[in-house]
Amino acid sequence: MSQQRSAEPSPFSPGYGRAPLVFGGHAEELAELTAVFETLDFGENQTVLLSGLRGSGKTSMLAKIQDHARDSGWLVISDDASAGLMERVMETTIPGLMSEVSVDARRRLTGLGIWKFSAQWEYIDRHREIKPLLRRDLVALSEELSHSGSPAGILITIDEVSSGKTRLRELARFALELSHAIGEGANLMVVFAGIRVNLEALVNEEHTTFLRRSRDLDFRRLTPAETRFVLEESIRIGGKAIDEDALTSLVSVSQGYPYLVQLAGDYAWRNSESKSSITLSDAQAAHGKAIAAVERRVISRVYQDLSEVDQQFIAAMAVDDGPSRVSDIVRRLEVSDQYVQVYKKRLIESGYVQTDGRGLVTFSLPYLRDYVRSLTADDLGTGATDDWDHFPPLSPQAG
Repeated sequence: MSQQRSAEPSPFSPGYGRAPLVFGGHAEELAELTAVFETLDFGENQTVLLSGLRGSGKTSMLAKIQDHARDSGWLVISDDASAGLMERVMETTIPGLMSEVSVDARRRLTGLGIWKFSAQWEYIDRHREIKPLLRRDLVALSEELSHSGSPAGILITIDEVSSGKTRLRELARFALELSHAIGEGANLMVVFAGIRVNLEALVNEEHTTFLRRSRDLDFRRLTPAETRFVLEESIRIGGKAIDEDALTSLVSVSQGYPYLVQLAGDYAWRNSESKSSITLSDAQAAHGKAIAAVERRVISRVYQDLSEVDQQFIAAMAVDDGPSRVSDIVRRLEVSDQYVQVYKKRLIESGYVQTDGRGLVTFSLPYLRDYVRSLTADDLGTGATDDWDHFPPLSPQAG
């Protein structure tokens, strides 16, 4: 049977890389960053490190910044930290940006001996007499933008920063070119996004010390008020209303985790079908589906990102129904307090765990405790069965 669709498309966007209709939280930070596009007054915002776990809204924030930059006449270079970054930017992205500058600008750029254009001023190729350098490209483009009469620069956003040695080496080389371009006067804003431990690994590379002066933005959970606003406003824009008890229920199940906010809202919207309002029964129908989906798509992968000792640490925490005493974790792991403090600090900095009073820690990622408990139950063997237990497989001789 095909699933009945709602009369109106869902206003929620739980798919990867899709910017939400309503962006929740971080309004002050967004305003400060986007003000640079009008004033060229960078302050602390020339280089930014945007950290957060999967599903915390980093990619959506990048999309918002990119939209503001384009609206202000800036050129935008957006990519991820996968292999071949430097080549993609120099051989594909920057040539593609040539269509966004004037013919006069292309004429001046040709005079620099870096790019080659046809008689119709369409990009042909890079002149190889001059060794191609990213810094030279960025400085030249930035200088041309300064001739436009209005403040403009180049926004560079790099998502999915990885701490793998090979990726870090390439990314550090890329970052070094950016630092030289900034040093030579290019109007650049640079944003690197990823999990905090990976960003710290990048900052600690040999040639990226300039990033230690970057502005840090740490994306975690939305507040209950911010969560409520995103849900209610998205539903209003989508053309429906939501009952108060249903809204409270969705706020509770989503726990301010941006991806889960979009996911729970989407399930509730679709369950309401052609009704004009989302009811408590619609919200309740979304609960189990949303939690199961976020555990499968996000939390299980977050867990796999952890080292074996990190996993042992949070397994020791999952024993408790609420905040865990560090002294109890020491006892359960049968290690020294100093040893536990090292991993406690790392998990807090990564965003999985947070302090909850003196000597106490608790989970900061919703439903991670439940996920870890489910793994423990599976390991111990709870005697759970399914319908196939009544139909054991036959031996080769049977039948």
